[in-house]
Amino acid sequence: MKILQLIFVEPWPWWIGGIIIGLLVPAMYYFLNTALGVSTGYGNIAKLIFPKTKLKWLNSDKFKDIFNWRFFFILGIIIGGFISARLSGGRLLIIDMGIFTQSLNWPYIAYMGWFLLGGILLGLGSRIAGGCTSGHSIHGIANLHPSSMLSTFFFLLLGAITVNLIRIFILGGV
Repeated sequence: MKILQLIFVEPWPWWIGGIIIGLLVPAMYYFLNTALGVSTGYGNIAKLIFPKTKLKWLNSDKFKDIFNWRFFFILGIIIGGFISARLSGGRLLIIDMGIFTQSLNWPYIAYMGWFLLGGILLGLGSRIAGGCTSGHSIHGIANLHPSSMLSTFFFLLLGAITVNLIRIFILGGV
């Protein structure tokens, strides 16, 4: 049980995460001839939910095999989160987002709507940008792709602006 605590509950040192990600990117190319990223896995889930969609990008060859490694990667992220919550003694579902939820007294359904809208906007943004933040920032920059460098710059810039706008207009300047 102690080893599970170390793996799933205790925070890892930043440098261990960096080494693992740094080794995972070339391993993905070597073994699967593909880039590490999350947004295509969300496409797999969308294709599973909407199999008869008319969306061109969901009907591309990339999503012909829904149950590929990307689907299981997303599934692993979700299952890992549940394992971590259970081993740490936490609840399976929480709405605690630090200062955001501490400063607002919204009903549970409002938080659910807020986070759902945020997830939809993230998915839309990753489609428009041609990949998610992890794909562009980890894989793209490592391969010196100018579009990934530009995308990462704007992810960071607009993320910082959005956080400050939320602090000013929703949290009352906290």
